[in-house]
Amino acid sequence: MNILFWYILRHYLKILTMCLAGLTTIYLVVDFFEKLRKFLRYDAELVTMLMYFFFKIPDISFKLVPFASLMASLLAVGLLNKNHEITAMRSCGVSIIHVTMPFLAVAAFATTILFGFAAVVMPLANAKAEYIKTVDIQKQPQPLSFTAENLWLHIQDHSIMHVQRIDPDGTQLHAVTLYQLDNHFHLAELLTAARAEFHDGRWAFHDVAQRSIEPKGRVTMTQRPTLPFDLSLKPKDLQAWMSLEPEYMTLEQLTSHVTRLRQKGLSTTRFLTDYWARVAFAFVTLVMTILGVSIGLLRTGTRHTSIAKGIGQALAISFLFWTTHSIGIALGRSGALLPVMAGWIACFMFLIVGLNLFLRVRY
Repeated sequence: MNILFWYILRHYLKILTMCLAGLTTIYLVVDFFEKLRKFLRYDAELVTMLMYFFFKIPDISFKLVPFASLMASLLAVGLLNKNHEITAMRSCGVSIIHVTMPFLAVAAFATTILFGFAAVVMPLANAKAEYIKTVDIQKQPQPLSFTAENLWLHIQDHSIMHVQRIDPDGTQLHAVTLYQLDNHFHLAELLTAARAEFHDGRWAFHDVAQRSIEPKGRVTMTQRPTLPFDLSLKPKDLQAWMSLEPEYMTLEQLTSHVTRLRQKGLSTTRFLTDYWARVAFAFVTLVMTILGVSIGLLRTGTRHTSIAKGIGQALAISFLFWTTHSIGIALGRSGALLPVMAGWIACFMFLIVGLNLFLRVRY
């Protein structure tokens, strides 16, 4: 690698760092003030709120790095054009490929890091952020483990509830078992119910069998048709957990979950679409870099380069990409497109555009 490579690399990294820092700061500030009023309703402490946003940074970075790389590529090449540095390089026999190599090297490195984020870091950080919001801020019960078919819930200091199945709307819980322990963590009461329903703002068990266990081992059973129960979780909370479940799964967990669904003969479309969307999005940085560099190189030889125009173009392209990507995911989840096609369609479309523009650059 020659001096020219490191010169362009330092120039690009400086602008990329500023763009990423600026976009992340704007996103965090807007998100902070959007959630601030809601968090203050629960008397949340500042440290707890800051921890929540800290664990959201991997998810935010994963979404913003591709668009920061697009903006940085446009600005970096634009500034080189403004100072006629690319024209000078071309006059000295430096090829377009050598000019673009530093940009592609950074993009390839960022893609590798983002793939690691998509596979492990981001879902674990999202799960931790959701835990802080649900348990530490909203003071709701802690979900020990959760799927639409199995829920273990820590309700109070000495109570654990198991639910076999949850209706999609979250208003009915089926095959409920409540374990109540004493101060020595011995089983003191066992309550089973055929179902629990949410009605008029509160939960009620139906077809209840309540067993009280005395210290000497004697068991007393009481049966009741209905028993009110105080549970702070609402149906919308259960719906949110079910709908956001793939967001908290690593790629390995998503693969295992898809395998289990297939074995049970259930639909895997939604989970496969989310899987391929996350994998494909890790490569968007490379696509956006090619697109940004190509647009910038097409202006080689122009006298005036507007930074505002470059930022505007980056925002417009980002909006078009996000719209295309979102439409693809929606079509994939509905079954109109194959999951792998839905996840990759936006990447391929913009990659073709970027390569086409690159081939039009004058050699």
